[in-house]
Amino acid sequence: MKTKEMILRYAKYKLAQGVDTISSVDIEDNLPKYGKALWDTVRLPSAYSREWRRIRENREYLTAGIKDVEEVKTRATGNTYKIWRLIV
Repeated sequence: MKTKEMILRYAKYKLAQGVDTISSVDIEDNLPKYGKALWDTVRLPSAYSREWRRIRENREYLTAGIKDVEEVKTRATGNTYKIWRLIV
């Protein structure tokens, strides 16, 4: 399975669970575990991050039924992670 498909399926899974956000922690920590558990596929966290950036830039999330992705501003200073809201 392609990395892009795995990310889009993960996003749809999160939405089905009632979670409308995805974070850089999800992309770099949870998604590799999800890919390994479901498809026995191992990718580097950076591969998921690069592909997630391409998906956002090219609006490829539209194919998964997601209308838009917007970055959520975090309040704490010094955060090294990002959060995006998935708009359906």
